[in-house]
Amino acid sequence: MAWVGLDWTERTSSGSPREPAVVVLPFEASSPDENASQFAAGMSQELVSNLFRFTGFRLYTWAVGPEQVSNGSPTQFAQKSGIAYVVNGMVQAGDGEVRVTTTVSNATSREIVWSRTSARPLDPASLMASQKDLAGEIAAFVGQPYGVIKSDIDASPIKSSVSNMESYRCVLRAYRYRRSFLRSEFAPAMQCLEETVRRDPDYSDGWAMLGWMHADAGRMGHGGDDNRQREYDKALEATSRAVSLQPDNPLALKALAAAYHFMGRYAESDRLTRQAVQLNPNDPDVLAQWGWRLAIRGNFSEGVPLLKRAIERTVNPPGRYFHFIAIDLYLKRDFRQMLEVSERASLSDSGFSQLLIALANTELGNREAASRSLQKMSRYEPLARDPEGFLRRNGATDQIVDALAAGLQKARAFSAQ
Repeated sequence: MAWVGLDWTERTSSGSPREPAVVVLPFEASSPDENASQFAAGMSQELVSNLFRFTGFRLYTWAVGPEQVSNGSPTQFAQKSGIAYVVNGMVQAGDGEVRVTTTVSNATSREIVWSRTSARPLDPASLMASQKDLAGEIAAFVGQPYGVIKSDIDASPIKSSVSNMESYRCVLRAYRYRRSFLRSEFAPAMQCLEETVRRDPDYSDGWAMLGWMHADAGRMGHGGDDNRQREYDKALEATSRAVSLQPDNPLALKALAAAYHFMGRYAESDRLTRQAVQLNPNDPDVLAQWGWRLAIRGNFSEGVPLLKRAIERTVNPPGRYFHFIAIDLYLKRDFRQMLEVSERASLSDSGFSQLLIALANTELGNREAASRSLQKMSRYEPLARDPEGFLRRNGATDQIVDALAAGLQKARAFSAQ
């Protein structure tokens, strides 16, 4: 099969030359089964449709025609055309199931940065539904904020040949800060974003992340207790500008929803979050944001399933995705399971997970482990200095604040024995 052209469906301002280009090749059937051929024929288009809902990269598809490409393989042509990543897939049918293997390759290094095989029952009556489900699942792993492409770019060194991506890398830097909320990473990420919006004033993602950082500065107290409202005002201003630049940008909507949440305007936050979910129901980060905000206001029955769904669709989920699953378990007095979830969260979290680990270990009678976690938590200044205030600034209900405060008091007394 020959790939003879590169088609690009134009995005709004989010998909600009400052962002990497991704090409999706038509999926191929590796078995002669007619169902496999039909499944493969529609898989790439369904995947493109789902990836189109994510921001942060320019999306291309390959056109098929009768002429041969003189430039070599699709990957070689992608290299010459400035494409950063190539997505391709193989479909195989047999033994009562259809299997799809998807691969993401770095076009410059030709390195395979991600590969995944998924299977669904081979039922001709439900092939279309399976195709949509698989395409959504694959798009989530590839295109999400903590997904394959953005993680690979964030881990690679900056080169002069990609200097036009400097603004995009600043957005990724802010995402990296928001994985752990390490204080040492806050100022450099903030400065980078401030330079980004000066350099690229029409970059919606830049304004969105800048506003989100100001919201974090307010709730974490990075600008001082007297400046919280000023930080929230700056957050609202920046995120509102992001939405005005690109009204259907899920990142802009998520950031504005966050600003409203931390200002206590919950109805407006919920409305925008639901709008972001409708725009891209396959984005695990928006599901996690929605689940987190529902749970912190006491609606665990709706919030926890959303958080679990986000975790299932994230390659390396941030610790904050797990926190309110653990708190729900704490309130249900399932301390062993709570400890397991909290320890998983601590792999990419700077402080709050340590509070949860300390509480679980206290209830399980593990004094030494509880003491270690309390010591680690003490390094997380916004939480250690005023635990109850920290929780309330994040929108926690009285039930959650009272339960965690009592648990922390108990853990400190237990550790001191």
